[in-house]
Parts: sequence; structure tokens; C-alpha cells
Amino acid sequence: MNTQWMIKTQGDPLGTVREFTKAVWEAFDLDRMVVPTNGHAKDTGPHLIDDPDGLDNLNPFAPLMPINAAKLIPDLLKGDSPPQAGAMLRPCEMRTLIEMTKQNGFDTGNLLTMSVDCLGTLPMEEYQWRVERKGSPKGLTQEALQFSRQGGIVRYRYRSACQVCISPQATMADINIGILGLPVRQYALITIQGQPLAEALNLSAMAEDEIDAEMLEGHQRVTSRLVQRSENTRERIANGMAELLPENVAALIDQLESCGDCSTCLDVCPLCDIHYPQRAEDGSFRESEVMRWLISCSGCGICEQSCPQHLPLTIIFNHVQAQLAEEFAYEAGRPS
Repeated sequence: MNTQWMIKTQGDPLGTVREFTKAVWEAFDLDRMVVPTNGHAKDTGPHLIDDPDGLDNLNPFAPLMPINAAKLIPDLLKGDSPPQAGAMLRPCEMRTLIEMTKQNGFDTGNLLTMSVDCLGTLPMEEYQWRVERKGSPKGLTQEALQFSRQGGIVRYRYRSACQVCISPQATMADINIGILGLPVRQYALITIQGQPLAEALNLSAMAEDEIDAEMLEGHQRVTSRLVQRSENTRERIANGMAELLPENVAALIDQLESCGDCSTCLDVCPLCDIHYPQRAEDGSFRESEVMRWLISCSGCGICEQSCPQHLPLTIIFNHVQAQLAEEFAYEAGRPS
């Protein structure tokens, strides 16, 4: 059973999330945490911090995703005595982590996960250009938050993966922070997975107000609309690219083989850190291996933004994954 509360943001949603995350750190006595940061042009990746003061740089609303942070989690939990760790992940990163644990079974008992509704992310060049115009990452963050109640700014600005995102809603983490469809300068929605976790956090003392049914309805309405919009976008793009899309896994393998020795899409994918698709003795990809990779895809789009040939990999992979999902009745990113 989930526990939900509204917390007042007092006109500063980013500051509120930072303070809330600090409270989480203290409540669960964390040793370290992987968090998204402000996103300066020369310092763009998620950071591993070992002091709650490092959360002063936390920024889950910066519209930038240079890597899939789930890639950092296995190393975070290594060792005979793994630390009490935390991770704040975007919804697509959270789906990736779930698939990684299914494939590898590594122990996440010492990991506390947090997630925030995603407002969408920009290509790196676009992000840097807009930061220069705004004068700082803070200005771009404020712009993104300004439109959270409507579901974000104009979506054509986003990375293509964000335009066709399966779902931008934070639902799968231990602690989820909702902002879509809400007056975020006044309130944010906190959802805790399971009563024991809520009691350990003492959320009732931390939160300002109980859940507002009207606001919850607005949150669900906007997130549902975004999911439907993404589905419509996927269909429109797929129809426009119909002649270029592979018919099945075998046809996709032919496309991958045409890339020669390039394996960038595999190298940047967190799933491939857990299980790299193996090749047959003749050097060709095994169909079962590629199927295993694709059916677990979270749609984060890191493969596409890293592709040196600028191939529309998000749509290509999604097209084949949809066939596999229907054939095997499987939805990536859902706990077993």
C-alpha cells in the first residue's frame, strides 16, 4: 500500500526537493547517493556524493540527461559490505534499473531509490545554447518548472526519446515526487512505496498537508495525457518511417551488422553492462541475445544521442520491442 502526502513548496520547488532529500538522507542514514546535478556545460553528469551538503547542487529538473544514471548503480553497491546508498533517477532510469536487477539479480537491499516526474530533456547542444541565453542552468530549470502544471514546454524541443517516452511519471521508486499537473510553486506530491518505509521516514511530520483529491486528479489527468501524446507521436513517426523500419529482430540485426565495428549503442546502454549481447562464432549477433536486450529497453534514448551516424534508434528499437512485448506479453520496467 502506498502512502501519499502533499508538501508545500513555498514558491521554491527545487529548494523544497533538496531539503526533502536531505531529510531522507538523514532518516535512512545514507552513506552516499547518486544524484542529478545543476547541469553546467562542463559538468553535466550525475554525481556520486558522500555528504548531504552535496545536495545543495541537486537538480532533478534540469532538462539534461547526458547518461542513464542506472549505469552507475552496480558499482555503487559493490563490495562485501555495501554502503547504505541512495539514487535519484528519472522514470526511464528507474525502469532501466528494474530491468538490470531482473537480468543480474544483484542485491539492491541497501539501495533507497527516489524518482521525480520528468519534464523532458534537451539534446546537449540545445541545452548548452539555452543555458547561455538564460545565463545559467537555474534559469532553464525555472522555465521548465513554470510549465509543469501543463505537462512541460513545447515537446518538439526535447530529445526524440522524450517525445515518445513510455511514461514521464515517477511511480516505481521507493519515494516518488510528483510535479506534473500540479501548481508546483505551491505543492508537490510525495508517494512512498509501502507503509513501513513511510513510517521510517515519518512523512506525516515532514509533510505539510494531506493529499488533495482535486490536485491528485489533475496530476493523473496530465500524466495520462502525456502518455497518450507520446503514443500518438510514436505512431505518427513510425508511419512516416514505415519503409525504413526493420520488420523483425532478424532485419534489425542486419541493420546492426551494417554498422561494422561500431558498437556505441551497446557500449552506452546500462543493460549491456549487465549482459552484453553475445555474437555467434562467425561474428554475427545471436538473435536471442538481441531479443533479450531489446525487450528490456526502457526507451531512455542514450543509444540514439550517442550514435555517431545519428540514426533514429529510439523509434527503430521501439518498433521491434513493441512486437516482442506483444509476443511475450512483457512490459519493460515493471517489477517481477
